[in-house]
Amino acid sequence: MLREPAKHNEAAAENKRMIKEMTYLADHLFSLRQEIAHLQNMNTHYANKAEHSPLDQSALELRTVRLRQIKNELANMLVRPNDAKVWWERLSKSRIA
Repeated sequence: MLREPAKHNEAAAENKRMIKEMTYLADHLFSLRQEIAHLQNMNTHYANKAEHSPLDQSALELRTVRLRQIKNELANMLVRPNDAKVWWERLSKSRIA
């Protein structure tokens, strides 16, 4: 069954948009992975020190908070609504914010 040209063009445009969003997701996941590795390295450095200054302890707390934020962000990415359109709209809004 052939599609009408307008519907075909609309579907093609939607597919292109979704591919761009997927590229964004892959880039964002890569960025989060790098950030996690950096935070883990900093925590290892902290653990290897015998003494910790108040600044060291404060930095550890900030890294811990950031790791929790990343964990929550990843968990939220796994929660998909039944309607894919809602998920794509939510993703687009988060990119703008």
